[in-house]
Amino acid sequence: MDRYDCVIVGAGPGGATFARKSALKGFKTLLIEKDAFPRNKVCGGGVTPAIRGLLDFDHRGVVERTVRGMTFLTRDEPEDHTWYPDGMAVDMVTRGEFDHHLVKQAVDAGTVLAEKTRVVSVRESTKNVTVLTDTGDEISAPIVVGADGARSIVAASAGLGRGYGGVALEAEIYPRDRSVLDEHGDKAVFGFGFIPRGYGWVFPKKDRFSVGIGTTRGHMPGLVSLYCQFRSRFDFLNEADEGERRGWFIPFCKDSGPMNTRRVCLIGDSAHLVDPFSGEGIYYAVLSAAIAAETVFEELQEKGRLSQRYTKEVKKRITKDYGYARWCFDIFYASPSFFYKKAKVIRALTRLSNKEIRYRDIFSELRRT
Repeated sequence: MDRYDCVIVGAGPGGATFARKSALKGFKTLLIEKDAFPRNKVCGGGVTPAIRGLLDFDHRGVVERTVRGMTFLTRDEPEDHTWYPDGMAVDMVTRGEFDHHLVKQAVDAGTVLAEKTRVVSVRESTKNVTVLTDTGDEISAPIVVGADGARSIVAASAGLGRGYGGVALEAEIYPRDRSVLDEHGDKAVFGFGFIPRGYGWVFPKKDRFSVGIGTTRGHMPGLVSLYCQFRSRFDFLNEADEGERRGWFIPFCKDSGPMNTRRVCLIGDSAHLVDPFSGEGIYYAVLSAAIAAETVFEELQEKGRLSQRYTKEVKKRITKDYGYARWCFDIFYASPSFFYKKAKVIRALTRLSNKEIRYRDIFSELRRT
């Protein structure tokens, strides 16, 4: 049986970030990923500016575009509204390349990467955790981090499953005329009223647009039809070539249950840490990995096991504010055009995106501006 100081299951942004921090601290670290890199990952690919403060390396090499504008529209209104607010700078990435870049940083720090390896079970005992793979290998470690996404094997094995979430559908759209990207490539588009309790998006990339639609509802009949109605709103996409349409489950955060046991810790989508207002997940995956790194290693050295300190820190720094986010969601989505036409709302949304304020600050922010 192979033994490590730390095993991370899932090599997305959260898993790769934790693995790098673990290796830099001198822990013998194994990062397990079921696919081979670079692998495809369905995601809008918007990386907000605040993530730069969480990474100790430069990710600009995998940024395809930086958008500084936002266009908002509603299905039943003919006019759209475009803003270029001060401070707006969202990096657009392809998740396969972005994730691979983060994994390379983890490997450079000393992490051992096991690609094309699927974890089938995780067994926790008093002194260690045993990870069983689909090849029959057994790996032992005093701590295992679940970063294996919304349908996390680690979470289910540890009794930490969190089932709430929404659904989304996305495709890559390749315009035949490159001038379309020059004209529309400096802004992200958000469309409301095309799907209940959700929105559609058009995010520009290097040579294409990522076009999708998503909802907080866990089941949405006619999702493909709703997506097609949203896409048809944009004349500049009519003559474009469409890639494969892919759907996925969005693990929104709803409850405040535990996110770790004595030897298992969940981060990112495995812990259902997607923002319930915006659907943003990348930032919170990296932030939860950073919080885990701050607490897990210290507790292992002091106690040899985990307390609920990590869970408490995540609640304080992330999920406590999500209650306010759901409140904002209910208010905003009741009449989105009423809000996105107002400059002070756009300034507040920009500051939220930059993590300069939190959802609990939004009403005082609107009064201030």
